[in-house]
Amino acid sequence: MVVDNRCQAGETNVSSLENRNPTMPEPHDVGGLDLGAIDQMPHDPTIFERRVDAMVRFLIRDRQLFTTDALRRSVEDLPAAAYVGLSYYERWLHGLTALLLESGSLTETQLDSRRADVAQRMAVAYDGSGDQDAKHGSAATSHADHAAIEHDHQPPNEHEVLGEAIRELGIETGLFSGADIHRLIEQVEASVPTHGPRLVARAWTDPDFMNAVIDDARAAANLLGVDLTDTTALQAVVNTTDTHHLVVCTLCSCYPRALLGLPPAWYKSREYRARAVKDPRGVLAEFGTILPETTHIKTVDSTADLRYFVIPQRPGGTDGMDAGDLEALVSRDSMIGVATALSPLG
Repeated sequence: MVVDNRCQAGETNVSSLENRNPTMPEPHDVGGLDLGAIDQMPHDPTIFERRVDAMVRFLIRDRQLFTTDALRRSVEDLPAAAYVGLSYYERWLHGLTALLLESGSLTETQLDSRRADVAQRMAVAYDGSGDQDAKHGSAATSHADHAAIEHDHQPPNEHEVLGEAIRELGIETGLFSGADIHRLIEQVEASVPTHGPRLVARAWTDPDFMNAVIDDARAAANLLGVDLTDTTALQAVVNTTDTHHLVVCTLCSCYPRALLGLPPAWYKSREYRARAVKDPRGVLAEFGTILPETTHIKTVDSTADLRYFVIPQRPGGTDGMDAGDLEALVSRDSMIGVATALSPLG
C-alpha cells in the first residue's frame, strides 16, 4: 500500500483503507489513528523477548510448523483489551501458544502443569532462597540455558512464566532444542544492518545497479553476494528532492531484517504505526527530519508478502567518495525513511 501525503495541499490518499471504519477499527489496525508521541528510546531486548523471537522464527522458518500469516491471524484473534494491553512480544507469545495448541503440538494439560511448575521454581529463584539447581531451572534445561530470566528485581509475571513453560515443553517434545534457540539468539545479537548500506552505496554509484534494485531488490542483492532468496519479496523506493518515502507496517511489524538488521522498538509501536499514515510530516519532525514544504511524502505499508526499504537521497558533497566511504553515510533510520542520509561534513 502507498499512502501519498501531498503536504502543500494537505491531501491524504489512502485508497486501501477506504473500507476501514475509523470509529471501530480492529485493535491491530491502528493506521491513521490519533495516538501520542513516539518513544524513540533505545530498547535492549530482554531474555524473555529474545527467546520468544527465537522460538517463533525457528518454528516458522526452520521447522515450518506454521506460517507468518498464521501467527498474525492468531495474534489478531486476541480480544481487543488483551491486544492493546500486552506488549509486542507478549502478543507474539500468546499467538504462538494458540498455534501450538491448535496444531496438537502441545496440550492444555501439558501447558497448565508446566506453567504451575515453572511458576513455583521461578518464585523460589527470585526469592533468593533455594539451592543453585533450583535457580537454574529443571534438569531438562542446561546450565547455559536455564529458566531464570531478566526481571529488574521484580517477581516473574505470567507471560515470563508462560514463555519459559513453552520453551521447556518445546525442548522436551522435540519442537526445537536449547541449542536451536541459543543459536538464533546469537544470530540476532550479531545482526547489524551492513547489507543495506552496501546495497545503497552501490546504487548511488552505479545507475545500472540502481535500476536493478528498483526492478528486483532480491536479485540485485544476490549480485553483491547477499543471499535473500528465502526472504519475502522486497521493493526499493527511492527518495529524491521532490519525493520522500516513509516505511511502516500498520498491522504488525513487517520489516526487511536481512538488509536493515533488527527493527527498532519504535517501529513496532502503536504510535508509529498509527501516525506514520496520518501525520508523516509530524513523525519526521519528531525524528529531527525537517523537509521542505514542497516535498511530497509517501508512506509505504510493508506486509507479510512485501517489505519496503528506502534508498535515501545521496547527500551533497559526496561526488569524490567511493562506495566504501558512502556506506558510512547510510543509517538504518534513513533506510526506513525517518531520517535522511548523513552528511559527509558531520
